[in-house]
Amino acid sequence: MFRISSILTCAALTLSLGAALTRPAAAQAQAVTVNIPFDFSANDQMVPAGTYRISLQAPRYLSFVDTRSTRKQYLMLVQPTGEQNSKDRGRLIFRQYGDSNYLYQVWMPGQGEGRQFARSRTEQETLRELKSSSLAQVNLPTGPAQH
Repeated sequence: MFRISSILTCAALTLSLGAALTRPAAAQAQAVTVNIPFDFSANDQMVPAGTYRISLQAPRYLSFVDTRSTRKQYLMLVQPTGEQNSKDRGRLIFRQYGDSNYLYQVWMPGQGEGRQFARSRTEQETLRELKSSSLAQVNLPTGPAQH
């Protein structure tokens, strides 16, 4: 009985994630391409420095696609910030602890509400060890992504 319940739960999660990622393009936010000059972490995923096409796939999923030949995709869980974008321009905000960078907030150009990341277990451990942090910002272009 437990095995059938587990299989059904996994199938339901897969279907709901698949439905969220295959919504019509009109429901998705625009994509922007940005160069991130340092390695960073988000959702306990290590992401190398590079140029990425960023898009909001659903209200709770953010996609980072490496624009190099690898085209590796990082799909990340985000939550609304509850704040409004008074600057009306896009930006990525990172928490920095020494040489470690953690993506904190993403503000897509032209969208009122930003998205943020919960502190991962790794970030919490880093914060406990260093006890100080700073913020870094990478501005996003306002035009559409270059493919």
